[in-house]
Amino acid sequence: MELFKSLSTIVTAASFACLATGAQAETWKYAIEVSQGDIQDMYAQEFKKRIEAKTDGEIEVNIFYGGTLGTSADATELVADGALQFANISLGHLGTFVPEIQLFSIPFILSENNEVNKQLMTDSSTVYQGMEQGFARTGLRLMSIYSEGEDAWAANREVHAPEDLDNFKMRILVSPLQVEAFKDLGANPTPLPFGEIYGALQLKMIDGVGQPISSVYQSKFFEVTDYLISARHQLFTSSIITGDDWFQNLPAERQQLVRDTMTEVTHYMMDEVPRLEQEFLARILEEKPEMTYISLNETERDVFRARAEQTRKKFVGMTDGKGEQILKDFLAERAELEQRLN
Repeated sequence: MELFKSLSTIVTAASFACLATGAQAETWKYAIEVSQGDIQDMYAQEFKKRIEAKTDGEIEVNIFYGGTLGTSADATELVADGALQFANISLGHLGTFVPEIQLFSIPFILSENNEVNKQLMTDSSTVYQGMEQGFARTGLRLMSIYSEGEDAWAANREVHAPEDLDNFKMRILVSPLQVEAFKDLGANPTPLPFGEIYGALQLKMIDGVGQPISSVYQSKFFEVTDYLISARHQLFTSSIITGDDWFQNLPAERQQLVRDTMTEVTHYMMDEVPRLEQEFLARILEEKPEMTYISLNETERDVFRARAEQTRKKFVGMTDGKGEQILKDFLAERAELEQRLN
């Protein structure tokens, strides 16, 4: 707990420093996992802009960038304790606290329709009501889920089929189901801290990494790989979490303000991300013309899709019997939305 106390001190000191130079507003602290200019930063900046405008400056949102407050685990603990109001945390990491949220680590679980996914990520009763108690037990509250874009593979070899992933060391998050998902797809999953990815790719310690195209560009992973592969098997999903106690103690109108604004920003960003993906892809190919971009065809994707059926079964086994109903309910929600919105 000494680390936690020191992190709380850092957050408090940083907050006072910010307040000393501005008006006496209520300050909400918001941590993201990456640096300025990434999709997470764009989301945080949009949330900040809207909250501050809606409250006429009564609330100030201060953004803390990747590493400032420690690891994702540190930020999660700070949120649970109320020392940090919001954190952008990958769902792979959250799966170590609430196993059911690993639902989003199952390849091909989401729709091909962006409008459907926007509704699932902001208003799914399976997720927000069905998993609420699981989050509350850890001191957390899930506010929103959004996509940073497809989980593309920056790789040192060409991939078209599961056989191409034999002995392929794919960097993944430390998530039990993500380990199994990539085994099912044919790869050798290799958990590794984000900060070590570039060097590991450069030294051929790993063969590839799954990241949004924006991250492949911003983190310069394209500099040390030869291929960028789009299997469209999965969206790279992030979450916004807050502390359950902190949120419950907000006045009702403030709670509604947060909910509404998160939904607005999620929908806005998920409309923007496809355009941003194309911009970042163009930058990668312009700065490294020899980079080979591969988009798998539907026949190739179907082979990977069939492999993902094994991952669904493993999800059920990892969630203490809850997973079967969660999976059934989520797929029913998806089907209903696809019928209504297609």
